[in-house]
This record gives sequence, C-alpha cells and structure tokens, in this order.
Amino acid sequence: MQRDSALIFLSGIVLFTAGLGSEFVSMQARFAFFAQEMLRYGPSFFPTTYGLPYPDYPAGSTLAVYLVSLLFGRVIPFAAVLPTAAVSALILVVTYQIGAMHSRKWGLGAVLLELSTYLFLSESRSISLDQYVSLATVLSFYLVYSSGLCGGKKRLWFIPLILTAAFFFRGPIGMIIPAAVVCGYYLWRREFRNSLLMAGGTLFLLAACGTALLGAAYLQGGEDLVKRVIDAQAAGRMVDGRESHLFYWYRCLSSCAVSCPLAILVVGARFRRILKRETPDDTFLGYMACWVLIVLIGMSVPAAKKARYILPIVPALALAASWVFIDLSLKGVLAETRKAVVRICSFIPLSAGLAAVAFLVFGPLFRLHAGIHSVVAAGLLTGLAVIVWAARRRLKNYQNGDMTLMAAAVAAFIIIDAGIFEPVEIDRQRTMPFAEKLLSLQQGRPGEVVFYRIGPDGEDIKFMVNYNRPITPVFVKSPEELLGRQKDSYFIARKQDFEQLPEAIKKQMNLCFQGRIGHKDCVVFTFQDFGPNKPIGMRTGVREAGAASAPQESKR
Repeated sequence: MQRDSALIFLSGIVLFTAGLGSEFVSMQARFAFFAQEMLRYGPSFFPTTYGLPYPDYPAGSTLAVYLVSLLFGRVIPFAAVLPTAAVSALILVVTYQIGAMHSRKWGLGAVLLELSTYLFLSESRSISLDQYVSLATVLSFYLVYSSGLCGGKKRLWFIPLILTAAFFFRGPIGMIIPAAVVCGYYLWRREFRNSLLMAGGTLFLLAACGTALLGAAYLQGGEDLVKRVIDAQAAGRMVDGRESHLFYWYRCLSSCAVSCPLAILVVGARFRRILKRETPDDTFLGYMACWVLIVLIGMSVPAAKKARYILPIVPALALAASWVFIDLSLKGVLAETRKAVVRICSFIPLSAGLAAVAFLVFGPLFRLHAGIHSVVAAGLLTGLAVIVWAARRRLKNYQNGDMTLMAAAVAAFIIIDAGIFEPVEIDRQRTMPFAEKLLSLQQGRPGEVVFYRIGPDGEDIKFMVNYNRPITPVFVKSPEELLGRQKDSYFIARKQDFEQLPEAIKKQMNLCFQGRIGHKDCVVFTFQDFGPNKPIGMRTGVREAGAASAPQESKR
C-alpha cells in the first residue's frame, strides 16, 4: 500500500501540473493576483487587491502560492497551481487508503473514478480553495473510519488540527463540512454520544477560530473589515444567491459524472441491505451515502451556491461507485452496468484519438487554436488507442482487465482535457495580448491606467494579473469623470460602454486599440492630445487596431 500511495501521489502531481497554460484565466486570475500582491507587500492575514484586504477568504491558500512563488521570483501558473495539485494528489492517496482497507482493487477503482470526474480534474489543475476542504473531509473520515476498523484512538486527536487548518485555508465552511461528515459517521454507527461530542467540540473550535479570524480582520482593517468578513464568510452566504435549493442535487449528476450516476445505482440496488447492514461492504456504502447526503443537504441551505462547493463529496461518490467493479458475482442491473462501462472504456481511447486528429484538421476552420499541446495530445491518444486495440483480446482474459481498460479511458480523458479543452478555453479568454499592447504604449508614453465602468474586482483583475506591474489603477463610473482625469491617462472600457459615450466626449478621445479581457471585448482610449506616437482617428483607429491585433492574437 505504501508503494501504491507514493506512486499515486507522484502521478497526481504530474497529471495536475503537466501542460498548464501560460497565463491566468477565469477564477485563477483573482487568486494569482492575491499572490502577486503578497509578493509585493508581504504576507498578511487576508489577501489583498490594490493593497486593500479582501474579506472573502483567509490568507491560507494565498500564503501557500506565495511561498512556492518565492522559488521562482514571480507568480507563474506552475507555482500557483502546485499547492492545489499537491492537495489533490493527497486526496487521491487518502481515497485509495480508505478503499484499500477492503481491497486494493477497490482503492484503485475509486482513484480512477475520481480522476474521471471533470469537476475534480479541472479544480485540481487550477487554484482551488475547495480542494483543501475536500482533503480535510476525506482525511477526517479516514481517521475515524480506520480508528473504528483497526483501533487506535490516539489518531483522532489529529482531527481538531485538520479542522483548524481547513479553517485557515477556507474559513468556516472549511471546518463545518469535515466535522459534519464525521458526525454523520458516528450517527450511522449509532454512536450518538460520540456524535454529540464531535458537534460540541467543533462548535467550540469554530467559535475560537472565528474569534481569531475577526481579531486578525480588526488588526488588518479595523471595524470595517470585521463587518465585511462577517458578511462575506457567513451572513452574506445565507442571502446572496439565485440558485434553487435543488441546485446541487441535479448539478452533481453532471459535475460529478461518471461516479455520481454509478453511486446512485449501487446504493439504490442495495438500499435494503445497506439499511440492514448485512455485510461490511453494505455498512461502508452506508457511510458513503451519509457523507454525500450530509454535504448536499448542508450546502443547499446557504443561498450562495457554486458547483465547486460540493467537491468534498467526490471521494465518497468514487468509493461507492467503484464497488461495481469489486464484486464480480453481481447479477442484474449492476452486472449489466459494469459490462457497459467496461465496453465504453474500451472505445474511449480510439474515440478521443479521432477527436484530437479531427480538431487538428478542422479546428482552424472554426478559429480554434491548435498549438503544440494539441499535437502532443493527438500523438499520445493515437498511441494509446493502438495499444488498447492491440491488447483488447488479452485483456478479456486478464483478471484486472476491467481496471486496465478504465485506466486507459481515464488517461485518454486527462490527455484530451489538458491537450485540447484547456488550451481552447485559455485561448478563448486570453488577456495577455491586451495587457502587453497597453504596456508597449506606456513604455513609449507613460500614463495612469483608468478603468471606466469596469471593476473593481471584475475584468480589471484579469487585466492586472497579466499586466503584472505594481500600479494602482483608477476606477470611474460616469462619462463626466473621464474628463476630470489627467491628460496622460489610458482608459480601459468594455467596447459597448465606449460606444455608448456621449458624442461630445467621444470627440475628445482617441481610440488606441481594441482586444479582449477574458471573454469581454474591450478598448483602450486616450485624450486626443495624448496617445500613441502616431495619433489615429476614431473610425480609422478601429480598423487599424482590429487588423493589427487579429494576427497577433491568432499567433498566440
């Protein structure tokens, strides 16, 4: 088991960091910007934007990215993602250890199903605070489950330390979810005294950590930051949201496929046996069902809902779903389901290889960038498909042939995600060409950066993290405020907001260029008497900027 665990951990690190993009997009931008600010101003209790505390998160994850980035001297995607990759790899290891208490195959099957879960894979290859909650949850369950199965009560003293660390990385939610899962474990065992002790201890620990968090907020930002922290991490989450209470119940079917549908089939088919606890496997499946239900019910209460908030259920779903591949004497629906899954897995490498080749051939017709990642992915998938096709007959008679086919299918899934899907998404949301274009203008003629009707904490973050210069931009909301800015200002606005400016103000402006910040079309403009070395008129400027920027973006 130790050798398997070491191999799983190292493989996880490689899979979650290989082929990362060259810039930060989507939610990554915000967390990377936190780390950039920490490199400039030093560590603090809360991450900052433009030197001001950001109340939504404690500084735990930012500090981890900061420490790794010190080795590189700046925040790069590899340094920013590495802490999350290590945490995700540990989740795989602990999940394997839980399953391996029953059988090695059970543990390996759970790991493969975790890797085939897109929500888990995408968050593992990003900067994800919720993966810290997942690790705390699966590790806490491992400690109580192994203690009940093998003895050794002393290991339970690690749980308060794990909960405290999870709070440091994710706030109250980081402590509540793992503790609730542990309470659910004791309830399923009918150990009500232990469940009450766990709940009471967690409440005391939550109060202590909450007091420390608010004290840190007061030291860093005074009473105003204290109020903002309470609203952002507690009160605001209960009222700010538009999703229905059923959001997680139907979203997990897609976000946590393939493990979620399989887990539902397993628990549904053995529901009566699970309630009666007929076998140790049924008792264990009951733990997994309690784990998932507690998280789904608990997270459905707050109004603020995001798919990534239910990441802690992925290990439980994977462990429950992998039972299909453990008992080979199964009959009926579960047996047919296992055969269907194995049959589909045998075709996934070939299908993925054909899809990758088709992308290389037809992608440019739809303006989809096919770079070196896509070429490597197509080559790897073609080789994998050939190997699986050549060995398909031998695998039918091989004892662990189903696991081998699953591993090949998961490998194909990871390759096509890292080599095709991620590069396309990054190319669609590239901001670096826009930031570099403005930087080249500023090198010729310096000036302040002003965001018009953008941010703070919007597209400005995506721009700033790729601009990566220690400046404090200005934010204005009304057209009249534009005229009050310095004549050397570079204004950044969404294209539609620029076009809606009053004609009297637009006549005083010179459009420098247009491009994209994330998925938004944006422009840079200046006053008429200040601009690029060769001033351009309004209409001519649009044509020249579009013609000049299109080839540049396509090359990237």
